[in-house]
Amino acid sequence: MLNFLEPYQAEWLTEFEQLKKALLQVLEEYEIDVQHVGSTAIPNLFAKPILDIDVILENKSLIGEITSKLELIGYKSRGEQGIPGRFAFRQESKKTPNIGKSKIWQEHHLYVCYSDSLALKNHLLFRDALLKNQKLVQEYSQLKLKLTKEPGMTREDYTRKKTDFILSVLSSFGLDETELNEIKRANL
Repeated sequence: MLNFLEPYQAEWLTEFEQLKKALLQVLEEYEIDVQHVGSTAIPNLFAKPILDIDVILENKSLIGEITSKLELIGYKSRGEQGIPGRFAFRQESKKTPNIGKSKIWQEHHLYVCYSDSLALKNHLLFRDALLKNQKLVQEYSQLKLKLTKEPGMTREDYTRKKTDFILSVLSSFGLDETELNEIKRANL
């Protein structure tokens, strides 16, 4: 049995806004957008208390420069991890991003995503679908809570077993079979 889900916390939005401000400050010379994605972005949804943040990059040739800037403030690049167009970054410490304050930041997963990547499309479409449909939020919360109570459930199994629900939502937004299969592969 897993025990990592929490009810939605309004502080997650506040923490995201502070992180967004810090990231935009560090990356101010680049044309980027910063989006709060994942379960912590959805009011009333049970979630792991870890923010998911996408930095959206139009100009793919800048990924090296942006990676260097993020490493300077304490992020560790983990590369694409098998998901094309999505570059993962890990906090080196709870003080990451280290921007001169001794702030302890909310734990978060940071991704730099190309604006045309399927990973970004997946994150934004799913988030927006949940934001617009409280019934989906309830269904997804119930599924997540049910999965955490299954005996022998691992985090990997938990992620994999949520995938069918996610794919069913995404299929209603016009993703084709190739895209859906790629998303499924990334979640296995």
